[in-house]
Amino acid sequence: MNREPKEQLDMDQIDTSMSFSPAHEVGISCGTVTIDLPRGKVLIVWNNRLQIHQLPKGRRNVEETFIQTALRETHEETGYRAKALPLKVPTRAQKPKRALSEKGNGYKKPEILFDRVSTEFIGTCSYPDPQSKSPCFKTVFFWAATCDSTSIPDKDTQDEGENLEAKWIELEDAEKFLRFEAEIAMVKKAVEDIKRSGVDIKE
Repeated sequence: MNREPKEQLDMDQIDTSMSFSPAHEVGISCGTVTIDLPRGKVLIVWNNRLQIHQLPKGRRNVEETFIQTALRETHEETGYRAKALPLKVPTRAQKPKRALSEKGNGYKKPEILFDRVSTEFIGTCSYPDPQSKSPCFKTVFFWAATCDSTSIPDKDTQDEGENLEAKWIELEDAEKFLRFEAEIAMVKKAVEDIKRSGVDIKE
C-alpha cells in the first residue's frame, strides 16, 4: 500500500539541482582565523610566490579530520601553535543524541543551532582551483582560533617550496592587507561569533 509522504517535496526539482562530483575533482582545504584576543590582532601570511596576503590554510591529509588540518596548516605556514576557539557558532550541525533525548518527546530539532558552544567551522570559501592541472572545485573550511602574538614561533615548519612570512596585524587592518574579499568576510565572521559568544576581544 502506497502512503502519502509526510512532507511534500518537489523531487524533480531536487533531482535537477543535485550534482555529482568524483572525489578527485573535489579539493578540501582548511585554515584558521587566528586571533590574539587581548591585543586585537589576527594572524595572516605573506605569500612571496603569489605576492599577496592571505589567511593560513592548506590541503587536508588523507584520513585527517578537518579541524586537525586547519591547526596543522596554521602551524606549518606560520610556526604558531594556534588553538581552536570554542564559540557559539551558528551551525546546521545537530546536537548529540544525548542532548536531544533530554528535551523529551515532541521536541523539534531546530534547523540552525545558535546557542551551543562548539568548535564548529565558522564558514567556507569555494572556488575553481586555478592551480590544479585537472578539474577541481576547492572548498576551504575555516575555524576561529586563538594564539599569543608575542609568543616565539617554531622555526622551519614550512613544507619544501613554501615561501611564506607570518604577520600579526590589527583586526581593523584586515581589509587593507588581505587580497580576497571572502577572507576579509571570514575575519569579520570570526569577530562576530566571538562577540555574540561573550568572549572578550580588544577592538
